[in-house]
Amino acid sequence: MKIAIIILLIGALGAGVCNYFCQNNKENKMETPMLESAKGVDLYGDDEYVFLDVRTLNEHRAKAIPNSPVIPVQELESRVNELNKYKDKKIVVYCRSGNRSKRGTDILINHGFDAVNLEGGMNKWQGAVILGE
Repeated sequence: MKIAIIILLIGALGAGVCNYFCQNNKENKMETPMLESAKGVDLYGDDEYVFLDVRTLNEHRAKAIPNSPVIPVQELESRVNELNKYKDKKIVVYCRSGNRSKRGTDILINHGFDAVNLEGGMNKWQGAVILGE
């Protein structure tokens, strides 16, 4: 009888642990929406879209998509309220290659924004740019 109870408890514990990890695994596998660079070039200038640079200020000053606000991804979580004026627009998030912008896109989506990650970032961008320092 004791062995049956122990086996039952171990099985219940195992099922609970499995359920916990399965749920967390699903949440962590959120697909980040992507926008192909060529499509981004076509959409640039459309009033329904805002391009957000999540690189550093120095990177932005050197080369950027014109009229794009910049909030470094490391600061985005604490400064996300600065983007509330764009809640009615789709935000195209970009960086140098697409890694930081993926993180930025996920942050914005978690805060209720309609955001997409610009695939390949500035490395693949073939549209208008401003060059600085």
